[in-house]
Amino acid sequence: MWKIVGLQWVVGSLVCLLMLMVSVHHAQSALWGLASVAVPSTLFAVRLALGSKTPMGGTFVFLAGEFLKVAATVLIMFVASRIDPHLVWWSLVLTAVATLKSYFLAFFLR
Repeated sequence: MWKIVGLQWVVGSLVCLLMLMVSVHHAQSALWGLASVAVPSTLFAVRLALGSKTPMGGTFVFLAGEFLKVAATVLIMFVASRIDPHLVWWSLVLTAVATLKSYFLAFFLR
């Protein structure tokens, strides 16, 4: 789990650096995309690492964590739209998708 979360941070950071070559506003938007995916995933991984004492509790923690992860992603994107007046949506979404799809890269690297 930690390798996947780490890979998300690396892939998202690389996309942010690529966006910096386009413009600063694109890079800032890409950072919002990275934060909207990687921060909830990191918190979810921390919660899973703490674990649960029962199998049923573990299942509930996992399902509730997935729901909260999606909700946090949407909330961060909403906050970004309210805070950043120069938000470039396609940069945010591109970085979020690249960060999410780093799971495929992790699958092929193992």
